[in-house]
Amino acid sequence: MRIPFVWRRTAEANEQAWKERIDYWRERAESAERDLKAEVNARRTATTQFSDLFDQHQQLTRDHARLAARPAQFDDDKARKAATRIERLVRGVARARTEAAAEARRADHLQTRLDDAVGLGPRGIKDSRTWQPGYRKPKEDAS
Repeated sequence: MRIPFVWRRTAEANEQAWKERIDYWRERAESAERDLKAEVNARRTATTQFSDLFDQHQQLTRDHARLAARPAQFDDDKARKAATRIERLVRGVARARTEAAAEARRADHLQTRLDDAVGLGPRGIKDSRTWQPGYRKPKEDAS
């Protein structure tokens, strides 16, 4: 029977390799624990937010159901105020339309006077050589 001889360097190298392997797996385990803690915290936060939103929705739904169950009430005072406001708005719109029509008539009159002044009257363009040097009157088609 042979006695197994193990060289010291080989034994130390093997021990170092196993220590590195242990460190690697320990690091992976710690990283997994950190990730798990972060995931648990994220789930707790999401659950809390979802619960709060659900409670708010339930409260709104209960309020809506309670308000819908009440009979509708007609407020005469609010109706009178709204009718008065609508009447005032209708009068204001009518007044604005009249002012706009009067302004359009005035602008049309001024545009006609300007057209006459520069020779763009209803009979066409006048000979404008006096104020446009080099202008030649277009020849009319003899069709």
